[in-house]
Amino acid sequence: MATLAEFREQYPQYDAVPDVKLADSLHQKFYSKIPKMDFYKTIGLGASAMIPGGEGNITLPQQPKEVSMRDRIAGIIETPLALGATLGGAAIAPIVGVVGSLTSGKFGTQAGVQAGQEAMKAVQYQPRTQMAREALGAIGEFVQPLTSALPPTLGSVGTSLNALAGPAMQQTGAAARQVVGQVAPPVQNALARVLPAPQQSQMQGMGAASTADQIMREQRLQQFDIPATAGQRTKNLAQQQFESEIQRGVITGISPDAKTKLAEQMRGFEANQKRAIVNNFERMTSEVGAEVADPTQARQVGKIVDKALNDEYTRKFNTYKELYNKADNSGETLQPVPYQSLLDFINSKTPTQRQKLDPILDSVAESLAMNDPSKTGAITVRALEDIYQQIGKVQNSANAKELKQIITQMGEGAGGEMYQAARSARKQLAKEFEDVGRVDKLLSTKAGYEDRRVALENVFKHIVIDAPFDEMRTVTSLLKKAGPEGRQAYAELKGQTIQQMKEMLTQNDQMSFKNLNTLINQLGDQKLTYMFGKTGRDQIMDLRDAIKDVVVKEPGAVNYSNTSGAVLRGLEALQTLRFPGASTAAEAARTRQVSKQVKKALEQPNQLAPTSTNKNALAK
Repeated sequence: MATLAEFREQYPQYDAVPDVKLADSLHQKFYSKIPKMDFYKTIGLGASAMIPGGEGNITLPQQPKEVSMRDRIAGIIETPLALGATLGGAAIAPIVGVVGSLTSGKFGTQAGVQAGQEAMKAVQYQPRTQMAREALGAIGEFVQPLTSALPPTLGSVGTSLNALAGPAMQQTGAAARQVVGQVAPPVQNALARVLPAPQQSQMQGMGAASTADQIMREQRLQQFDIPATAGQRTKNLAQQQFESEIQRGVITGISPDAKTKLAEQMRGFEANQKRAIVNNFERMTSEVGAEVADPTQARQVGKIVDKALNDEYTRKFNTYKELYNKADNSGETLQPVPYQSLLDFINSKTPTQRQKLDPILDSVAESLAMNDPSKTGAITVRALEDIYQQIGKVQNSANAKELKQIITQMGEGAGGEMYQAARSARKQLAKEFEDVGRVDKLLSTKAGYEDRRVALENVFKHIVIDAPFDEMRTVTSLLKKAGPEGRQAYAELKGQTIQQMKEMLTQNDQMSFKNLNTLINQLGDQKLTYMFGKTGRDQIMDLRDAIKDVVVKEPGAVNYSNTSGAVLRGLEALQTLRFPGASTAAEAARTRQVSKQVKKALEQPNQLAPTSTNKNALAK
């Protein structure tokens, strides 16, 4: 467990945990041994956070503002205009400055210099959209290594662009970058139809939910040792678009070798991420005690479960037979019992039902006649038990269950104590193994064949996936009571459940959160809690959410335009300038910057939660 003093040091990028609900969750999971108020003070929640309505006193970090579609379109329009205006303004600004100074009548004086500066401002450009600001700011940074290659006559262009580099690195809460100049009237007119009115700065406290969500995502990911990109942690659309385009190798303006290298780096990160996720499923499988559970070992798991059930059935059947043999040897089974109720049931059926649909009816009638040649209307308990066994060997009989129930009623009170003890054991055997359809199918063969009614490779699906909760519980409760062999079989079913989650997530070598989530929802809370306990169920759900964090992207993150983000589009525009050395220098500068962005995207944050993940949470 981390100490209070380490908490802020471990996670310095947040000024404070933004809400009480999140703080309580962190405290409960990782810091429960520390007094809550002390914990609150350490993470930046004062006593006011404990008072209803006091949450508003919390100072929250400002969050980047999501760019609307309208702003995005406006930015696309403005970026090339802004670039042209900036470059054009930079080229003519010195000339205009000199003219302005001369026409002021104060040439050569400080007032003349000031007049020239005012004249220069009139032809310089101030972009209005965030996209254009980012593009021009980035160009200013990237062009620094380029300006030395420019001809002297274009030095003013480089100087103007270099002036953008410093401000480009000054990121505020809204990620705005300020650049020099005023909006030129032609560009202003071009943008008037699409640009909204200038917006006020974001109110303090906005973005708290987003910050809280990000903290919880990072806590989940760190809990399961799953690395994540910056876009996956923040759910920032622009960042996810950038990461997607890097991985797909569609970033333009950098060398093919750099493009391939960065794409391989991103794909390698994704492969490690997938491996970390799979490792969690393997760990959980080991925690429940499974030894062979695996999607490729479904038949082997079926064999283990089948053997445990059959061995338990045989053990209980042998117990019943031992009790019956004692009663039989004592003479208790020689007592006669009337069988008219059984014969009436058989005679109530039509000839077609008796002869074609369910021949066991006539077979029982024949057995009654054979055991009562004198037609007394009664047969011995022993003969009645033989008929019961005869019925039990028939599969797919529509009347077998009712026939056995009638025989059971006929034997009530017959014989002596030993026979009644045998009857009780037989009744319990039927209740657990024969009267439960899902168990009976597992132990049965197809009518007239030796083939199993449930194939061994389908045993897991038959018990866990397809069975209603009550039937699944009936089958697994038999295994849990069946000694070490049965308990291991149950462990294999639990392990196979976790392996099936892994299979649904990774089938066809693709990460499909939808398939995983469908399976978890199909199992439902009842089954998961029954099999893994509440703590284990919670861990499975947390892992599911952590997987969602890295697999599910924001809408539009992948199917974006064939260009990169606003900053990189600005660089593309810069590369269209045809002056000596520009293309090569710009490509090199852009490659360096994109590489930095990829490195930053793949960096992992400091630990928010202690690394003491609750191991063996699924063992139950």
